[in-house]
Amino acid sequence: MNGMNTAPLRTSVHVHTTFCDGSDDPAAMAAAAEQQGLGTLGFSVHGYVPQEKFGLPPARTGEYCAEIHRLQAEYAGRLEILCGIELDTQTPLEQLEQAKKLDYRIGSCHAVRDAAGRFWTVDDTPELFGEGIREGFDGDPMALALAYYEQFIPWVCALRPEIVGHLDLISKFNRNAEFFDEDAARYRSLCLEAVEAVLRADLVIEVNTGAICRGWRDRPYPSALLLRRINEAGGRVTVTSDAHSAADLTFGFEKALALLRWVGFRSVWELTANGWVERAL
Repeated sequence: MNGMNTAPLRTSVHVHTTFCDGSDDPAAMAAAAEQQGLGTLGFSVHGYVPQEKFGLPPARTGEYCAEIHRLQAEYAGRLEILCGIELDTQTPLEQLEQAKKLDYRIGSCHAVRDAAGRFWTVDDTPELFGEGIREGFDGDPMALALAYYEQFIPWVCALRPEIVGHLDLISKFNRNAEFFDEDAARYRSLCLEAVEAVLRADLVIEVNTGAICRGWRDRPYPSALLLRRINEAGGRVTVTSDAHSAADLTFGFEKALALLRWVGFRSVWELTANGWVERAL
C-alpha cells in the first residue's frame, strides 16, 4: 500500500453500464469520467444471479472484458480504467473463477434465501422487500436480517474481494423505519457482529451513495453506528457512488466525506491501477 495522499477523491470504482442495469455504455462512462477530472474509473458489472436472470451471464464475460480493455488502451495516459465485477452470493462458480482474472472484485448480497430455499430481493422495490418479509420470513424483519447477514458475511469473508459492497443493504428502503427499528438492540447486534467479522478479515468496506442518488435514502451505507465501529477498530473504507449513469459517477461524494469526518475518520482509501492509496480527509 502506498503512502497517504492529500489530493481530493479522484476514483469511482462501483460503476454499472448497459452490460447490466446501467443506462450508459462503458464508452460514455469513460468520456464522462475524463471530463469530470477523475484519475481512475473502475467498471464493476453485476455478476450473474441465475434465480433472477439478472447481471452478466458468464458466457458474456469475455465480451465485457474486451470492451473495457479497448477503453483502457484508448485512454492510456489520460485515465486509468479498471476491469472489475460486483459478485453476488448467488453468482455461479464459473463466474467466480472468471473474476479472479479481473482487476478487482466487489462482494455484495442483493437477495436472501428463506428456510424453504426461495429467494427474496432486498434491493429492488419497497414492495418486493415487504413481500419478502411477509412471505419468506413470517412477517419478521429481524428474521430476514439474520438470514441476510448469515448468508452474506461468511461468503464475503471467504471470497476476500477487494471491496465489501453496501454492507447493510437491507436498510435501503427503511429511511423512516418503514419496515423495522434500526435502533432495536437485536438489529444493532446483528449489524455489529457482521462488521466485526469483516474487520477481522481486514477487508475494505465501501461507503456507498447509490441509494441517495435514487431517492431511497438521505445518507450513505453503512449507517453511522457501523462507521463509528469501523473507525474505532482502524478499519478501512472507500467511497463509491454505485453509479448507473455517467452523470452520477461521483454523486454524493462530499456528503459521504462529511459523514466520515463527523464519525471520526481521518482518511479514506482509493483503488487505483497501482493498488490502494490512502487519502487524508
